[in-house]
Amino acid sequence: MNQQYERLFQAVNLPNGSQLSSRFAMAPMVAAGSTYEGFVGDDDIKYFERRSQTGALLLTGAANVGPFGNAFGYGLGIQSDEHMPGMKKLASTMKAQGAKAMLQIFHPGRQAKYSYQDEEKVYGPSTKDFVFLDYPVTGMTNEEVYEFVQYFSDATKRAIEAGFDGVEIHGANHYLIQQFFSELSNEREDEWGGNREKRAAFPLAVVKAVQEVANEYAKDDFIIGYRISPEEIHGEIVGYNFDDALYLIDQVAELGVDYIHVSQFGPNGFKNKARLGEHKGEVINEVVHELLADRTLLIGAGDLTSLDKLLEALNYVDILAMGSAAIVEPDLMQKLKAGEEDAVTLHVEDISDLALPERFYMMVGSLKGNGSVPKETIEQIEK
Repeated sequence: MNQQYERLFQAVNLPNGSQLSSRFAMAPMVAAGSTYEGFVGDDDIKYFERRSQTGALLLTGAANVGPFGNAFGYGLGIQSDEHMPGMKKLASTMKAQGAKAMLQIFHPGRQAKYSYQDEEKVYGPSTKDFVFLDYPVTGMTNEEVYEFVQYFSDATKRAIEAGFDGVEIHGANHYLIQQFFSELSNEREDEWGGNREKRAAFPLAVVKAVQEVANEYAKDDFIIGYRISPEEIHGEIVGYNFDDALYLIDQVAELGVDYIHVSQFGPNGFKNKARLGEHKGEVINEVVHELLADRTLLIGAGDLTSLDKLLEALNYVDILAMGSAAIVEPDLMQKLKAGEEDAVTLHVEDISDLALPERFYMMVGSLKGNGSVPKETIEQIEK
């Protein structure tokens, strides 16, 4: 191995005592390999089998935890015991080469467009019409809020029984947990909405519920992570700014999770800068890393598509979550380990070697956002 890449292979100790053999992780990405009902498909197994050595930590795409939760049409689900046989097989496949297998759990809330198509209803924190949706959103009753917290709890218990090494709570990308934290989505005036502290109540309730189940049913080294979008800003419309996100990150870290995962996209997304607030113009991951110091670890994502970017990102984060690179160059870590860094490339000659699900073309837009994946590669996947 070339000496300059040794830092990438340093072991990482998590707060719960478990250890990762390197700093490489596979970012959570929906692969569209499941059935319409969210059952693990053969394509899911082949996809993760091909990537079982892509990182020391492997994360699934978002797995739905409850009813009215079909956002992708062919995404993973863990909302019932009927989903367990496939989940056990998926966990086993992901762990086969020694990686830690993480199940990302979420509910899409208002983003469950296929649920609305099938059942003419989706839930969110508040009853509201959004200009970017062609269907209405039904606000939850207080009782339903508690039910949705329970869905995350039940999903965690199933993840433990399925053999996953941990769960990542998906509080990012405009899904239900983020919707509760957003002023744009959450117009409640009860214990679940209003000021920033009340808007954080649902995310924190989910974390606590997940921890309670893990403490009761899992081994001590069961990993719990939390993913967050550091800002929700759309032009003049602000759901929350980076200062708000830092408040929630601090609260989640105090509960004792094993890592925070900052979700970022676009060219050089791993070093995006805050657009508003006290830290405007500062590198988001750098500020978060300082906030988390000596408490928990930071996973960074966003255009980690070259060796130089991976090395640079270690200035800001502890663990590197590769998205596009994991899809089109799943052997990156193994090539570096073997001293074959010159063979690392995002130019794909044989698309069949990537074991992409038949419907992966539905998700190919995620490869276009950073501008780093060659057009020729994307065109092959889109065929």
